[in-house]
Amino acid sequence: MHGAAQAAPRRGPDRRSWRYRGNVAARTLAGTIGAYAIAALFGAALARTLPLERLDATVVATLLAFLVAPAVTVWAYLARGPGRAVVGVIGLAALLAAIVWYAGPPA
Repeated sequence: MHGAAQAAPRRGPDRRSWRYRGNVAARTLAGTIGAYAIAALFGAALARTLPLERLDATVVATLLAFLVAPAVTVWAYLARGPGRAVVGVIGLAALLAAIVWYAGPPA
């Protein structure tokens, strides 16, 4: 036993616990479904507020929305906790939904 190597103590979160799994699940939902919703709302809000013709505004807004979705996904995993990730995504979605509603129907 003197020469036998001992296993190092485990550090970091226990990946088998429900708390860790819930953390990952909440971030995954915020990073997928939330990113899709925010990208769609961002595209709609930008298309309705850009001072361009309808087709041009839609194309520009859609292209920029493709950049917003991965940014939201990355932010969901970089947030301090799963609660902040979910609340941040819901808050941003509510803000964008208000902008879409305030901008009115597309011209």
